[in-house]
Amino acid sequence: MKQSRKEVIVQAAIPVPQVVEYLEQLVAALKSGAVHVNAGSQELVLGPRGVLGFELRARQKGKRQKLALELSWRKRLVSPDEGVELSIRSAPAETAPEAIEVVDLDAAAPVAEAASDADTSAKGEAHEGEPAASPASDDAPSA
Repeated sequence: MKQSRKEVIVQAAIPVPQVVEYLEQLVAALKSGAVHVNAGSQELVLGPRGVLGFELRARQKGKRQKLALELSWRKRLVSPDEGVELSIRSAPAETAPEAIEVVDLDAAAPVAEAASDADTSAKGEAHEGEPAASPASDDAPSA
C-alpha cells in the first residue's frame, strides 16, 4: 500500500534574527521529540527519534555563501557513525566575508532585476527561479 506524501515547503527572504528564532524553535522541538511544522494552511508533525541522518553543507564562492542542513530518520534503528569531527561556533562578524549588500527591495526592484539579468547572461550562473545558462553552474549536482 502506497502512503501519501505530505510536505511543507517555505522559501523566503528572512532577516537573520528571525532565522535564529526558527532554529531555536527547531532545537526545542527536537529535544521534545516532536517537530510540529505549521506554515499557513500546511501542517506536519514529525517524530525524530534514535539516530538521525545528519548532513551539513557549507559553501562559499565569491560573494555567494550557502549553508544547508538536512536531518533524516526512519523507524528502523541504525548505529551512529563514529569519529564525526564537526565544530560550529560563532566568530567576530568582521572576520566573515560580506555576502550581500542590504538594500530596500521595494526601491531597488527594477534596478536589481536588470542587474540580475545582465549578471546571469554574463556569468552563465542560475539565480533562484531561473534555469542554469550552462551545465557548469555552481548549483548543478556533481556526477
